Amino acid sequence: MAAADADPVAPLVTVVVLNWNGSHLLPACLDTLAKQDLDPQLWQACVVDNGSTDDSRDLLARAYPQVRVVENRANLGFAGGNNVALRAATTPFVALLNNDAYPEPDWLRRLLAELQAPGAERIAAVTSKLLFEPRFVALELETPAFRAAADPRDLGVQITAIEVDGADVTGEVLWDHGAYGAEAQGSRQFRWTRPRGRLMAPLPRGSTGEPSERRLTVVARSEQPKPLTIRFGDAADAEARGDSGQPDEVRLQLTTADTRYDIAIPAGSRGVDVINNVGSFLHLPGYAADRGYQEPDIGQYDEPEDVFLMCGAAVGLRTAALEEVGVFDDDFFMYYEDTDLSWRLQAAGWRIRYAPDAVVRHLHSASSGEWSPFFTFHVERNRLLVFTKNAPARFAAWLVLRFNLTTLSMARRSLLQSVRQRRPPAVRPLLLRLRIMASYLRLLPSALLGRRRSSRIARHSPRAVFDRWLQPGRP
Repeated sequence: MAAADADPVAPLVTVVVLNWNGSHLLPACLDTLAKQDLDPQLWQACVVDNGSTDDSRDLLARAYPQVRVVENRANLGFAGGNNVALRAATTPFVALLNNDAYPEPDWLRRLLAELQAPGAERIAAVTSKLLFEPRFVALELETPAFRAAADPRDLGVQITAIEVDGADVTGEVLWDHGAYGAEAQGSRQFRWTRPRGRLMAPLPRGSTGEPSERRLTVVARSEQPKPLTIRFGDAADAEARGDSGQPDEVRLQLTTADTRYDIAIPAGSRGVDVINNVGSFLHLPGYAADRGYQEPDIGQYDEPEDVFLMCGAAVGLRTAALEEVGVFDDDFFMYYEDTDLSWRLQAAGWRIRYAPDAVVRHLHSASSGEWSPFFTFHVERNRLLVFTKNAPARFAAWLVLRFNLTTLSMARRSLLQSVRQRRPPAVRPLLLRLRIMASYLRLLPSALLGRRRSSRIARHSPRAVFDRWLQPGRP
């Protein structure tokens, strides 16, 4: 039979890209997806549009007519939007890919290799190695510590802005290992650093050369004049550059006013890849967290292994497993829905695998700002829901009680502070927590029903899963 007359091969996997007002993200995502080295007959792409109001649909029709588009009339969130495609899937496997994620050419092939390997019949999901986009330069900060009145934190200096080559990259800096959350005094926004810690500053995208002069600008102040030492690169950065010497060091003298400090980035620093997620885990006092989060990628997670939780931003799923335990919980809308599904899969005796060679680069929180009220509402509410559905009952009850006791403590502290300072109390954080609890209580009957459904097919008890996978402390 001539090649042209050969019967078409049934696709093995459907790649689902969920989109909401992401016309600025879709081209990079779909263009990199189109470069997969897997036989084109073995996979198909599907974009689920979640009621976009931008020009996403026109873009898809004009530039990507070969991609199947499912149009939802409203924004159903990450859970509901993806569920539309998962419930309609006819291929043995489904891969989920965020619209702000860019897979390497062998990503899909690597996922399928894990799912189809000998003895992989009980592998329900294969989670990818997610790296932040772009590369970063590590900044090790050190300064004398102090404590402000009524503030238990060890504080360093206030950083207002960071620029690289004249471009403001403050919103893209990876702060978690060196600074606290964003704060404001009037219109001025800043972050307190820790006395010692590491920040990761993004280098210009697409830059692979070694410019003779690349500039870092830090806008900072301190509570009193004092020194700040910045070291470029740490051991990880040095290893990536093949440099066994000491990191380059700059010493600044800060004042009590915001001041711009221009610093030359070492010419040999090409930056390092930084990990976003290599599978996730549970830790006390009741949170899910990304493994390897904001760590330079120097090979410490280069071995495939079983993990507790997948990351829904880039994951391969076995359709048969979803048919057994169900898809995402529509009530979650977004955040923690992948934690809930992973937990249900584990309880039912399925496995979740991490594939280090299935690499995806990710623009973290491109669709919703981290720690915005929207983000906080869904993370905190869904955290309570996921433990209610899956954890041992006593632990779940303790978690809900702790949330309410914390809310009461915050209200008391806010009231006392307002009396001392003779000003109205800060009510927005309290109102947000009340909204979270009200929504949780509204969804509680559905969560308890889901818990009962899961128990009917579970091979492992909530206590057995919990004791195996819970890690004792914060990451």
